[in-house]
Amino acid sequence: MRSLAILGALLLGASLAHAGPVEDCNQTRDLKRQLRGCTAYIKQGKAAPANLATAYLNRANVYARRGKHKLAFTDYTSAIVRNPRNPLIPYNRGNAYLDTRQYQRAIADYSRAIKLDAKFALAYLNRGIAHEKRGNKRAAVADYRRALAIDPKAIAAKRRLERLQSR
Repeated sequence: MRSLAILGALLLGASLAHAGPVEDCNQTRDLKRQLRGCTAYIKQGKAAPANLATAYLNRANVYARRGKHKLAFTDYTSAIVRNPRNPLIPYNRGNAYLDTRQYQRAIADYSRAIKLDAKFALAYLNRGIAHEKRGNKRAAVADYRRALAIDPKAIAAKRRLERLQSR
């Protein structure tokens, strides 16, 4: 589910040239260092909105990985405000909602990501999972099929679709 979370880190590095907090915020091996770097970068207050959004996204992903979902949701929302056109932000917030069993909110965020990028196979897959968790088999099947239409190698979508259709 979180395979695109790392892309947020890469986006910030591609658009900025200086080291320090940016470098720390972009790396994903040391969560303490990443959290420290993103926080320092955000506090500098000099960033372009898209870069600041990526720093909030990266920090939110750290919070989510640590189970600090309230902080994660705050940062995901801050990221969306600063860059409402980045589908990775609602996708990752959707993942946090899915992890905390807030399925309707997850569905809304995955739908937002899909609206921003209609070929976002993982957003369809995860929205299907959220629909399935809510008991909406028809919507889940539709999302798994759409994920497979976009990415025929999406094994998780294929397995989930086969399981639902065999019931």
